[in-house]
Amino acid sequence: MNKCSVCGHERNDHDMKCPECGSFYSKIAEIIAEQEAQEEMRTFRGRCKRILASDDVKQALLAELKLIWAGLTKKGVFALFVIFVFVFALVVSVL
Repeated sequence: MNKCSVCGHERNDHDMKCPECGSFYSKIAEIIAEQEAQEEMRTFRGRCKRILASDDVKQALLAELKLIWAGLTKKGVFALFVIFVFVFALVVSVL
């Protein structure tokens, strides 16, 4: 947040008071807003927003999938493998 919350005047990061309206900047409010934004980006909704907002959706989706894959444990990878094998077996048996 590089603007005054009261009047919208552009400000420097080291200023403690707005030169236009004289209101004091709340560092705690800024920290809370930054943490909320970071938490939002880690949620499924935030990931979807980031993918859809990118210029190249395909590359953004692949990057997110790589991040998810990197965070999986061996048990998680095994569970996904079992699910895919089960679905494949069901599809083959129907055909």
